[in-house]
Order: sequence, then C-alpha cells, then structure tokens
Amino acid sequence: MAMRHREAGRWTAVTIALGIAAILASAAVAGDVVGWRTDGTGKYLDANPTIEWSPEKSIIWKTEMPSKSNATPVIVGDRLFVCSEPSSLVCVSLADGQILWERTNNFEDMVDAEEAAKMTAAHQEAVRLRKQRSTVSRNIWKLKRQLQENKDDAELKAKLDDIQKQVAEISKQLDPYEKSWYSLPDVHATNGFTSATPVSDGEHVFVSFGTGLVACYDLDGSKVWARMVEKPRIGWGSCSSPVIVDGQLMVLIHHLFALDKATGETIWSTPAEWSWATPLAVRLGDTSVVVTGNGDVFRVSDGKQMAKRLAKLPYGSPIVDGDTAYFVNNKGKAFRLSLSEDGETVDAEKLWDTSPKKARYYGAAVIHDGLLYAVNQAGVFSVIDAETGEIVYDKRLKFGKGATCYPSVTMAGGYLLVSSDTGETYVVKPGREFEQVAKNDLEPFRSSPVFVGDLMYLRGLKNLYCIGPVDEGAAE
Repeated sequence: MAMRHREAGRWTAVTIALGIAAILASAAVAGDVVGWRTDGTGKYLDANPTIEWSPEKSIIWKTEMPSKSNATPVIVGDRLFVCSEPSSLVCVSLADGQILWERTNNFEDMVDAEEAAKMTAAHQEAVRLRKQRSTVSRNIWKLKRQLQENKDDAELKAKLDDIQKQVAEISKQLDPYEKSWYSLPDVHATNGFTSATPVSDGEHVFVSFGTGLVACYDLDGSKVWARMVEKPRIGWGSCSSPVIVDGQLMVLIHHLFALDKATGETIWSTPAEWSWATPLAVRLGDTSVVVTGNGDVFRVSDGKQMAKRLAKLPYGSPIVDGDTAYFVNNKGKAFRLSLSEDGETVDAEKLWDTSPKKARYYGAAVIHDGLLYAVNQAGVFSVIDAETGEIVYDKRLKFGKGATCYPSVTMAGGYLLVSSDTGETYVVKPGREFEQVAKNDLEPFRSSPVFVGDLMYLRGLKNLYCIGPVDEGAAE
C-alpha cells in the first residue's frame, strides 16, 4: 500500500505534478536497455537530486513492499520494477507508488499440482536434512581442536570418527535433493534469492533469481516465458544481475548463458567462474564482449573466451570506461582492452595496480573526471586516480554500529552518494579533497538508488521510496 509523507489531500496537487514530471523525464529511456545501476555506470549526471532527506523529510511517497530484497529498482516509462523475497517481481506506478502487479516465480509455478506437491515435500525434506547435518556436525571443529592438544586420546578420536560418519550418511541422503533442480539451494539470509536486479529492453522485463530460475514478463505482467537455467551451487546465494547485449540476455551462474529474449532458449553457454558481480559490456571495434568480475572476457556473438582472469572481484562489479576496465578492491587493477590482430583474443595492457584499504568491496565504484570513487564494507571511502592508480585519499566514514556498505557508490548531478545497510547516506562532493555536504538517515537498505530528474527512487528492506523536493507551502 502506498503511503504519503503528509495527508493525501494536502499533497495531491504536488504529488500529481511531480508524478507527471517523473513520467515525462523517464519516457526518454523507455525504449533503452535499463538494468543494474540503470546503465551499469551508477552515474546520473542530468539529475538534480535533493541532498537532504529523512523518514519525515523529502518523502514524495513510500510504498510498503511484500518483503525485503537487495535488488536495485529499474525504471521503464511510467513504471518501476523491483524484486521481493523469495521469488517476486513487483511493478509499481512511478507517479504515486501504487503496486500495479506482483508475480511470483517459484518452481511450483512451472509444473502441475501433483508435481508441485512433490516439490514442496522435497523442499521440506532437504531443509530437515540440512538442519540435522548442521546439528550433528556442530562439534567437529571443537573435537579437532581438542585432538590438537591430545593427539593420542582414543576416546576423542572415536567421537570424531562417529560424528564424521553420521555427517557422511546425512550428506548421502541429502545428495539427491541437492542435485535436483527444483530443490532450493542454500543462501545466506543477507543475500536471499532476490539480490539480482531485473533488466528491461523497454518492452519486456527479465528477472533472474538465486534459485537459477529466469523469467520474462511484458510490462503489464503477462508471463512470456520462465525456465530453470542452472542451479547455483554456492552456499551463500547467487546475485549476478542479467544484462542485455546485442539483443541477447546474458546470465552468469556457473556458466555464462546467452538466452533468446523472445523464448528463453539457450543460444550458447560456456563455463565461467562463478561470481556475485554483474558482468559489464564493452565494445572493442565491431566486437561486443562482456567482462566478468573475475576478469574473464567473453565474445557476445558466440561465447568464446577471449581473455582470462585479468583480476578478481568476487563481489562488486568492474567499471568500464571506453576501452578501459577498472577492478576496484583491496588489490585494484586497470587494463586497457583491445582486439588482437586476428580478432580472436583480447589483449589486456595493464595500466596499474593499487591497494586501497583492506576489506571486502561489496559495492561497485563509480568513475568521473579521471577519478574512481569506491567504499569498502567497513566504510572507508577511497578516491583513486584513474590514470595512475594513485590513492588520492582514504576517508573512514562514521556509519552506525555494525554497518556494512553493500550499496554501490552512486553519482547524481554534482554529488556522490555513499551508503551503508544502516540506512545512512553521506552526500559528498567529487574531487581530490573530501567535502561532506550532508548525511541522511532512512530505513535500512542494501540496494543502490536510481534517479529520474529531481527524484530519487530507493528500495529499502521494508519500503520503496520516492524522494525529492516537497513544496512545504502547498495549499490544502
């Protein structure tokens, strides 16, 4: 249900005016590819953002979501698309925040009632066995530590051997469920099944879930196709977002898949090292390639691997500027990419290595006017010279206790937004010296903001927000 910041009657005229402005502003991109961080760069140079907000200030509308998600909103024309745990794609009116439709994407939705009942039973049995295995194996490491101090203790050895046999037996029982495509893979509670951001070609919206299921809908919510692409085998959950390149839908799990947008059928697939990062497209001459977080480069036309392991970004995605790919983390690298003479491989000229503050970099960086801006999980904000790799400055931002910086750094107008999962956001001026403009609070969130004109759209763990200028002098 959508909720206004003030009484509906007081703000009706203002809300309608802002809604119309937002629709008109977004119409220009309605036919373009729109996905993670809108175009993958996280830059909204034409935006004119409000720089101060709170739960009581600058809220045009907010809409309660069915449940949490880390996915970033995607705006197409007068509609906004976002995900909700565990398997929903939600369509919201950009003008007033009303939910227009919601579609679930469970394995059970793909089969008849009898098969769905079997699947439900299989899910429940897999969960039971995982819990049993976890309970039984809880003392393994404790016993191993004790044996390090008492290597000849026969009783400890017998206990350890017995527990390991029990775990092996439970794992054997669990194995058929783990291998079944319809059993839910393990995920971390923070990641869930809906951390991947949808992507749209202006006519359809495509969504990938941590289950390995990928679906396509038209903008009115009619399902075009849905299929199981590949079951993730990583216990923390999958969240690489789908991308559209040269009319093909690219999905990265344990393989890189090129899918036919119209049917979902596989055009080609090739083994690819698994990553949480979203691949980004680069155009090298007449050849389109995608660069993964692991530094692998694949040709879009046929999936040929053209370069391998240039760098390693397990979490945040690379940044591409022209023919240069930047991999920003505590072992940052930059490469200028070019096609080999025969066009069958990609030559990668290393420009620099750099080492910002050590910690995981969950969010992606942003590049502007020769500088890279990034934040690590602990809230250390780093500015890096894009030409040399020199650390211009590091600044530890004072987020709340226990904060983790999952959102990517975003540039809107002349400002940088640096956020944590506590709901706090620093507004900073770009440049070689740190200059804080504002610090704002909202509910906890892990997604990244997107902008249309004066308005910012942000997906919190509970609510979806439209934030912008509110006319305090509006008549009732």
